[in-house]
Amino acid sequence: MRNRQKLAKRLAVVSAATLAMAGASLIAASPAQATPGDCSAYLAAQGFGGVEFSLACTLGDISYTVCVTQLGLLSVPPLTADVACRLAAV
Repeated sequence: MRNRQKLAKRLAVVSAATLAMAGASLIAASPAQATPGDCSAYLAAQGFGGVEFSLACTLGDISYTVCVTQLGLLSVPPLTADVACRLAAV
């Protein structure tokens, strides 16, 4: 049962990342707006580091809602996810 939950979370992250990569070419953000590194650094400081969290931050540059949803699936507390995704979208 626990492995299914982990697999479901990873599948959701991979699916969202695939959609983001496909749609990324349609979205033109200036370098000043693209700050997923700030999001990743904040999450790492809060004890949430890894590829899945970085992908969620990258998605945060495209969509705040997708970022928060992905971090929620990765068990990041809502307030922490909110701050991190706002950093990604600045």
